[in-house]
Amino acid sequence: MYAFEKLPQVVDKRGKLPHKGFYGNRKNGVDSITTRVWHHSLTKLSAGGSKIESFADFHVRTNGWPEIAYHLIIDPKHIVNGKATIYYCVDIAKRSYHVGNSNTIGLGICVIGDYRTDKLNEATIHSIIDLHKALIADGIGKYDKAHNEMPGYSWKACCVFDYNKAFKDVLSDLLPPAKQPDRVPGLYTIQEGDTFWSIALKDGKAGVTVNDLIAANPDVKPSELKVGQTIKFGIAKNSYTPTSERPKKPQSAYQYPLPSGVLKKGARGDSISQLQKALAAVNFYPNKNAENQGVDGIFGADTENALRRFQMVYVPYQVDGVYGPNTKEKLQAVLKSKGY
Repeated sequence: MYAFEKLPQVVDKRGKLPHKGFYGNRKNGVDSITTRVWHHSLTKLSAGGSKIESFADFHVRTNGWPEIAYHLIIDPKHIVNGKATIYYCVDIAKRSYHVGNSNTIGLGICVIGDYRTDKLNEATIHSIIDLHKALIADGIGKYDKAHNEMPGYSWKACCVFDYNKAFKDVLSDLLPPAKQPDRVPGLYTIQEGDTFWSIALKDGKAGVTVNDLIAANPDVKPSELKVGQTIKFGIAKNSYTPTSERPKKPQSAYQYPLPSGVLKKGARGDSISQLQKALAAVNFYPNKNAENQGVDGIFGADTENALRRFQMVYVPYQVDGVYGPNTKEKLQAVLKSKGY
């Protein structure tokens, strides 16, 4: 057992999070790791979806990855004896998708939070220090780098906090960040594991959204990206033009009419079927492997899950698994962008 696994705040979550298959092993196992890559989740600590289960669900169901992206995740919202919980999510011998073509050599470590606005607390820094020391003692990796210090990702607003100072517990001097992200490139070359959802800057300084990428790259299938493929990225900004907030024709006239009101888990009926069909039309299936892709008129766990995944991409400020006016408005816009 590695020293980091013996830390009292470590919780083993391997194989216990949403997954669809498993990552393959690194060519030389743990010996392949040269770099400990530090991330932050870019989800505010106050957000409902700022937890490992939501990350795993998004990475698996939306990005199409086998498992959650990160090997280790530090959670500032769950404290053990004054230290933030560290979740061991993916075996470190596996090549998870978190840093493109450097996946084989990179160990993915994520601190939950959006540190453009959130601030590292003392409990989190204690766990960063403990984990870093233990990984060094284990001989896992030789270097520490932020996500935006890895090849091809200099534009990433990640990890923003200065990890080098965090290692030394310099609480008063964590901001400004050690490295600000570079300008977003006009064109971008796809790396291993990249998806439109993982590279879009939905709330970043460039403001490039998934809808922008889809509109600017009409000949590219988002679900079939290939390593080495070039797409329009920075120059895709504002390619997608939202239509009027209110449809000019009644809902019944649309291919996928949307129900009104608020719908949540436990509801049944035609309105739920309408919602399920609309979600499936934009590739957020309640259950792709079930009969009718999970369209059964029952707002169960699968439908709630599909709705949360949609909200994480298009309504990140309201990830609650409840269908209401904001979600309806955005779902209508996405349907229109796809010609429905």
